[in-house]
Amino acid sequence: MALALALLAAAAYGIAVAFQFHEAAAADPQRSLQPRLLLGLLARPLWLLGMVADIAGFALQTAALTFGSLAIVQPILTLSLVVSLLVGARLENHRLHRWEWFAVIGALAGISIFFLAARPTGHSNATAAAGDWLILLTVLVCVVAVALSTGRLASGVSRAVLFAVAAACAEALMAVIAEAFGDRLRRGVLSTFASWQPYAIAACGVATLLLVQSAYQVGRATITLPVLTVTEPVIAISIGVVMFGEHLRLDGWHGPIVLLSLVLAAHSLITIARRSPHAAPSG
Repeated sequence: MALALALLAAAAYGIAVAFQFHEAAAADPQRSLQPRLLLGLLARPLWLLGMVADIAGFALQTAALTFGSLAIVQPILTLSLVVSLLVGARLENHRLHRWEWFAVIGALAGISIFFLAARPTGHSNATAAAGDWLILLTVLVCVVAVALSTGRLASGVSRAVLFAVAAACAEALMAVIAEAFGDRLRRGVLSTFASWQPYAIAACGVATLLLVQSAYQVGRATITLPVLTVTEPVIAISIGVVMFGEHLRLDGWHGPIVLLSLVLAAHSLITIARRSPHAAPSG
């Protein structure tokens, strides 16, 4: 169930990226990291369609995390970039070349080998002490603050990387909170809304949306998309292992195979991002 829901979430997120990146990259650079950026994008129908797909993706991701762990769900979501390539090619009337199909196959193979070798925890008890949540929030907020403050003073590639790192941290935090929210849902829907998780999702969701769209608005798809796609699951899985006791099998031959599978997947995703139709407006 978790695998199927995660695949559907990846499809929804891929559609969202294809639509939202196209519109955000054309927005006024002066509105970066400002609520005015979102207000301007709300007037763009294609971006709104992407927003609907984004919301659907998050709902499916949360449902997947209700049945599965971060170590299972988050790697699958990286395949959203494959969907984005296919949708973007359709939007731009771009015919996929042989090397692009090789990159797609490489990404799928890398993720598949990762699951076979790492054998991640099927489900985790997504509960942690208040102190652990406070430490996590403090660390991520500090990383985001440093990345954004440095990124605003930079330009070009450096700005794209730093904004993407900040957005990846925010998306990872959203995934972790979604895991905790899904765990809470299993105890009863009504009691869930008496807990902190739904309200944390709402607050974090708005901040994450602004950070992600600001990263898109930089316009360098060849940098932003691979950094976001690769960094976010690494952060989220690491948090799942440390905070929620999720487990990856890395002993013996499993460790090198897991590493090689991640390198294959990351290389394929970066290749897709660098050659995708979204690279056109990068500037």
